[in-house]
Amino acid sequence: MKKTGEPLKKLMDIVAMLRGPNGCPWDKEQTYKDINPYLLEEAHEIVEAIDKNDFQGLKEELGDLLVHILFHCQMATEDGKFDMAEVMQNASDKLIRRHPHVFGDDKASDSANSSNLLRGLAKPNLAPTTQEVLVNWEKIKQEENKHKRESILEGIPKTIPALIKALRLGEKSSRVGFDWPDRKGIMLKLHEELEELKEAMKAKDPANIEREYGDLLFTMANLGRFLKLDPESSLRKASDTFTTRFQWIEKKAKQNGEILQNLTPEKWDKLWNEAKTHFKTSS
Repeated sequence: MKKTGEPLKKLMDIVAMLRGPNGCPWDKEQTYKDINPYLLEEAHEIVEAIDKNDFQGLKEELGDLLVHILFHCQMATEDGKFDMAEVMQNASDKLIRRHPHVFGDDKASDSANSSNLLRGLAKPNLAPTTQEVLVNWEKIKQEENKHKRESILEGIPKTIPALIKALRLGEKSSRVGFDWPDRKGIMLKLHEELEELKEAMKAKDPANIEREYGDLLFTMANLGRFLKLDPESSLRKASDTFTTRFQWIEKKAKQNGEILQNLTPEKWDKLWNEAKTHFKTSS
């Protein structure tokens, strides 16, 4: 296996050449904002490869994402903002600073206060639990950003999907003690939100219906935390399952010479159940 530095340096040189005087016209024209949509696309392709358990695809997609990271670094270098070395150094410093329970005060002197916080949480002579680490992580972040952020809920990107945002908000508030005590608590909240949605629907108040529907979705997203499930991934899989079953129905109807728009509710129900049985037995 090659040393990591060799292929990384080669890839950095290639990106620099593409942006150079004799490089690619398209690459030279790109700005930070121009390539943003492509970066998001690559990230989604990584998620898809992971969902498919496709490690060859994951290797390729990680490489594509790395190119985008290097591309941003190259543009920043050209603008005199920062370079790749600074990005990596910043990432290393942050990881050490936020893991005082791993690296210790002598290896992360600027995180001594964070280490003391963690020692106060962990039981004597025992390694900290995951929850203690997460609580401490949030305290370290608050200390790092005390002059930049007024709220622990700041820092969540506005462009991330709403379902993920709901989950992240729940995670962050949980780390300072604002959370349901257990699964039973959040399930009770779920039923409460559903009843409030029903009441809003009875009152035929569009604004309140939307508000209560949002509350129900927010609670559902955070139920995933208690079930140790990623709501975005769960919903994506459910959507894929729906697509597979519906497309099977389309194919079946076409074979029978039937038009989808003319199917009765009873026929739809029959075909849907057949699709469920078909894919349950074929999986």
